[in-house]
Amino acid sequence: MEDLTIASAADAWATVQHARRKPLAASTIATYCDAWRSFADWAQRNGKRAVADMTASDLGEWIESLSGMADGTVLTYGHGALAICKFLADRGHLRCDLALVRLHLRDALPRAYASRAPDVPDLRKLVTFYDGELPPGEPGSRAERNRLNMLRNAALLHTLFSTGARISEVLSLNVDDVRADDGSVLPRAFVVGKGERRRAVFLRGHAQRAILRYLHARHATFPRADALFISHGPRGAGGRLGRIAAWEIVTGAAHCVADQIEREGRTREARALRSVTPHTFRHFVATWLLNEGAQLSEVSAILGHANTRITEQYYARHTDERLQELHDQFAPDPES
Repeated sequence: MEDLTIASAADAWATVQHARRKPLAASTIATYCDAWRSFADWAQRNGKRAVADMTASDLGEWIESLSGMADGTVLTYGHGALAICKFLADRGHLRCDLALVRLHLRDALPRAYASRAPDVPDLRKLVTFYDGELPPGEPGSRAERNRLNMLRNAALLHTLFSTGARISEVLSLNVDDVRADDGSVLPRAFVVGKGERRRAVFLRGHAQRAILRYLHARHATFPRADALFISHGPRGAGGRLGRIAAWEIVTGAAHCVADQIEREGRTREARALRSVTPHTFRHFVATWLLNEGAQLSEVSAILGHANTRITEQYYARHTDERLQELHDQFAPDPES
């Protein structure tokens, strides 16, 4: 049997997944492939090219190297890489013991706590990070690319902040999904999320304005681009923005804001901001809505969860804290 390269293993797994009668959701397949690409990069840096070169401890050592990622992302990456390892083992490509791979991976992964609401930093300052507009440059010039990138990045952050949608859902939006016949940006668009469920996401005024500024600015250079968020070059110009690039846009802004507030002495807040990912916007929206009195079922519908039990698992602790605040405020004291 010819040795399969580590770099090509994710594509082989994805091809089989897409051919199944009931494949995983497209967003899950994309996330697992992202995870494997991260592992493949780590393996290459460590002198490993073929799947046959992998050892039982490799996934665990790779997970240990992901120190800059949030725990939830690391867990997802670990599960994705293990799924592809199982695929490789079933086909005879993996020469190490899969049970040992699982053991090393389990020891390296962060512990997931049941019914634990995520700790979410305040993202209201972060969302405006890219809001300044650079002067126009010549079409195709670096100055013009930088201007379009800044406008696109602002529109992306405002869209995540407004909708609470998954990053895969936001990146799947096309211009026609958000633009009305008169050229304005609609207050809501429709996305297809996990389980192929279609739902509305809502674009508030700040997001509509940011998207409209971006679309107006890019029209002269990319009049036929279908995707809402695109690359402006020099490579892949006009193509749909990828997940990795979108993550870098969000995390780059978060780290810059964190550096600013750390200089002001707010170390704890800075540390929380450095853990921000695109998914943090989703948690922020949910937590904010619950604080404002929205019902769990309403938040569940906005997030696109299959049922309220999923939402409750994430935000059960948050609900308990709200009840404690209510109890502290209104419960009777013995001598009052």
